[in-house]
Amino acid sequence: MKTKILFILLLSTVNAWAQRELEIEDRSKDRAVFGGTGNEACVTVSAPQNIKPFFLSQNEQKTPAKIDSIGTDVNYHLVFDASPGRERREIAIYVNGYTPVPLKWTLSPKQQLNYYIFDRDSILDNCYNQLMREGMNLLKSGMYEDARQKYESVKGCSKIEDEAKVDNQIALIDSVLLWRNIADADFDRSNYAGAIENFQKIFIKNPSDEYIKNRLADVRIKQREDCAVTFRMAESYFEKKDYKQAQSLYEKIIARSCNESSQALEKLHHIELTKELPHALTYEFSKNTAIGLSTGNYKEHKSSGYFTLRLNVDLFELVRTKGDEQLRPELNVSFGWTLKLVKPVWIFFGPGYTGVGEYKPESEEETGENEETKLSLKINHAVSPEIGLLGKIKITDEIGIVMRYTFQYRFALEKESIDHIGQTRHVLGIGFCF
Repeated sequence: MKTKILFILLLSTVNAWAQRELEIEDRSKDRAVFGGTGNEACVTVSAPQNIKPFFLSQNEQKTPAKIDSIGTDVNYHLVFDASPGRERREIAIYVNGYTPVPLKWTLSPKQQLNYYIFDRDSILDNCYNQLMREGMNLLKSGMYEDARQKYESVKGCSKIEDEAKVDNQIALIDSVLLWRNIADADFDRSNYAGAIENFQKIFIKNPSDEYIKNRLADVRIKQREDCAVTFRMAESYFEKKDYKQAQSLYEKIIARSCNESSQALEKLHHIELTKELPHALTYEFSKNTAIGLSTGNYKEHKSSGYFTLRLNVDLFELVRTKGDEQLRPELNVSFGWTLKLVKPVWIFFGPGYTGVGEYKPESEEETGENEETKLSLKINHAVSPEIGLLGKIKITDEIGIVMRYTFQYRFALEKESIDHIGQTRHVLGIGFCF
């Protein structure tokens, strides 16, 4: 019992100080036969004299059946029972100061296997190898600034086996530090796709970095949560036929490489097929108002509004004449609501105002008997509600043609001005939707 406890303590000490890596070379021959008895098989592990291994099998020390030497190498012959049901074997090779080397086989009776273990670094300059190992250990632990300093110190060794390798490791560390800073900044901005991309770059180069591994897992959880919320919002807008808002959110889902990207692509395709081109701009003309513009939104699934302004050339003539009985300046303003009837036809309606001017002679009392008759401008006012239809003809996904008809009723505020203003108007318009 004391011997077993002592062996466990010795093994713990070896593991605690294991830093360097052993190389193992398979020297087995296909037709090699072990000359042992029964169903025995043999595994021979050879090593230089300065490397003294011991072997552990199933948590117990495996003692070589025979030890012999050839030149400067020592051979350790390990014999196993390879009878049916006991073919699978594994051992761990321990050498003080080195990382354990595990081996596994499925053995068959009379089989002979041969391996050679050695320290490749022992033939090189100790300064170079020691600092390179220390740098690699720091890098695997995620201590990149310390690892960079260690690799820089390698250049002070008297003998450098591979200077390009040192420079490559330093360049790798610089890249990792840059990727980590970008990833952290992306995470703070909730750009989880960007953070995942850069953390993933680091993890590929250094899968031993536990910090990056955990950060990557956290960001992926955040991204799934964020994508799920965004997708639910997009679906809500889509169900309400608010395609503009839905499209923006679906595009964000795709840009973030969410799991819902394929569904978002399908919805975007549907939106493109049903793109409504809601805004219409038309040129309006009617009797006595040859100049007119109307702008408004004519949406597929909800009401909206419009505004129209109409006037004539006589309105501009007022600024350069003192009076002309032939002038009949007119201004009409209207606004209202739009609703879809049956695609592609919309109805619109709303209130309006009409002002029609005329020059009239002043009375004799105002001008005097001997004075020349003067003309004064009178504005006739009317309330002018209207109703009409608009039709759309889609040309491309970005633009279409619209035709607009308006029927306007005019209610003069002064009865004597009815004939001057008129009681109805028919207005035609043509323009574009986009």
